Amino acid sequence: MRTSAVKIKNPVKELFFIIAPPRHIMSDVSVLKDDVHYLTGREFEDRYSKAHISLFKYSDEHLEDIVKHVERKAANFKPFNIFIKDLNVFYNGNNRTIYLDIVNKYPVRDIFEKLIKEESGYTPHITIARKLAADDFLKAWPYLKDLPYSQHFLCDRITVLARAENQWIHYKDIMFGEY
Repeated sequence: MRTSAVKIKNPVKELFFIIAPPRHIMSDVSVLKDDVHYLTGREFEDRYSKAHISLFKYSDEHLEDIVKHVERKAANFKPFNIFIKDLNVFYNGNNRTIYLDIVNKYPVRDIFEKLIKEESGYTPHITIARKLAADDFLKAWPYLKDLPYSQHFLCDRITVLARAENQWIHYKDIMFGEY
């Protein structure tokens, strides 16, 4: 397991458990975010967030307990490929979220359910632009909706980020099949 030395003035109070794609997919997402910024003419809420598949956030005084829980569960997970294909849209009231679609949602959803133990309509995805206002969405979507995109990567770990001041920093990688 790889652990980075987290140097934070204040103690860690919040963790974010994610699946992080490799650099080439992160780069593609960054370019797509640039495109949305260019097409809308303004920055949007998550403009500079790095590509990831969210699993869950945890804020409690027992942070090491949740890390140990995830490590125990991850010991039983087997690596698998995540297939990403094309862009899609979530409708959030009047707002829209543009995202890269995960084709094989079930293995990711299975990890989520084994960690969280609840079915809440979780849909794994990689966000491009979250909660765009309708007019911004209508500026960007016509150019992006038919953009062909197809990639895959090996998912063999859960990445844990820690909240430090106003940003998320790498805290730890929890590898599958280890404990």
